[in-house]
Amino acid sequence: MPTVMVVDDVDVIRDVLARLLKREGYRTLAAGSGHEALDLLEQNRTAGEAPPDLILLDVKMPDIDGLDLLEQLHSDTRWQNTPVIMLTAISDTQVVNRAQQLGAKAYLVKATFSVAEMMSCVKQYTGYMPH
Repeated sequence: MPTVMVVDDVDVIRDVLARLLKREGYRTLAAGSGHEALDLLEQNRTAGEAPPDLILLDVKMPDIDGLDLLEQLHSDTRWQNTPVIMLTAISDTQVVNRAQQLGAKAYLVKATFSVAEMMSCVKQYTGYMPH
């Protein structure tokens, strides 16, 4: 069962995404900030867990913004191969371009994405086709 980490500072969004993913057969990890995500990744690594198969990442967060976290993840050999999908309210072209330059696999805007579109991206980058 693949693991998807959801990183979003809004509890409701994080919880809804985790529930949707669990319903589709994914194991989930949830973090409410960039620092929390890094801590959770390190805790799992120390416990002998494999890195998540995918990270859903918000851009605007209170501590480390999602683009800076994406850059940190992809510059660290432990997580550089973990696919990241940005899922955010920000649709600014410069932000989208920076996310793509930093290695984001997809960029979904919260106001316009559909659950089906998100799940299609998740399935594509985890290689997991439940049911």
